[in-house]
Amino acid sequence: MLNLQKMGTILIWLGVAAWLPFLYLLAAGQNPSIYPYLIVHLIGIIGGTRLKALAKKDKTPQKRHKRQVIGKIMILLGVLAWIPYLYQKDVLAQTIEIRPYLTVHLLGVLGGIALLASVPLTRLLLNSRFFIGETAD
Repeated sequence: MLNLQKMGTILIWLGVAAWLPFLYLLAAGQNPSIYPYLIVHLIGIIGGTRLKALAKKDKTPQKRHKRQVIGKIMILLGVLAWIPYLYQKDVLAQTIEIRPYLTVHLLGVLGGIALLASVPLTRLLLNSRFFIGETAD
């Protein structure tokens, strides 16, 4: 049976994978609308994140590491990078290039995820025998 943590992870991956058909259509020379893929992406990412947050509420609270705080801020800034793009594109009706906004989005989100993942990875490596100096028998 799936728990909230696993369901959240699956939803997040489905949200990320929503872009695969969009990219395929672009590669095939078509010009699909971004909005259906964006809706599926956001539902998966936001829904999965909320499910994972609900799953963590059951556990005992831990003090946040500085890298976790910085990682969450980077993710937020990466998501907020779309505000000026959407304002220029939809409100001002300007033709603008998406690449700079996508670059900032991906750097913020992926960099933030890397920082978030670095905390438990560091704990795992520091607690392993390899770093303590013990040898496996």
